[in-house]
Amino acid sequence: MAAGPGVGVWPVTEAEPVPAWLVAWRQRGPQPQRAAAPPAQPRSQGGRGCSGGDSGSPAVAAAQRPKANWHGFAEPDRWPYDGGVRRESVLDCDFHPPRVVRKVGWRACMCCGTPFFSEDVMRLRLCDGQDGCRGAPTIEYKRKAAARTGA
Repeated sequence: MAAGPGVGVWPVTEAEPVPAWLVAWRQRGPQPQRAAAPPAQPRSQGGRGCSGGDSGSPAVAAAQRPKANWHGFAEPDRWPYDGGVRRESVLDCDFHPPRVVRKVGWRACMCCGTPFFSEDVMRLRLCDGQDGCRGAPTIEYKRKAAARTGA
């Protein structure tokens, strides 16, 4: 094994010269903190749009995203009966942009004709009230339909 400065087992036992920059850095001591420099050109008004500046609002408005529930869906609140005209989308907020999962709104029951708020207007077509058609057996459907038509 070769013997000489910088060669061999660490730490080197021979005294190595300390560089001048390290000696100066150790002797300088702690430096006081500088105050922040004022801006080169003070602004009388904040910048707008894409031109830069700090106007407090972004150049492009943030999209109005609906608030999701704990399942990750944004469901609209139930609204008063409107004759089945209005349909609202239920959005899955786990996707960007949010994905439409189903549509909700008022419908008339296929069996008894009473209006009800459907959580899925394409699939859910039977009411679910106290005399709801959804839980009734098939014979009950026929009785209700016959009573409605008067036959």
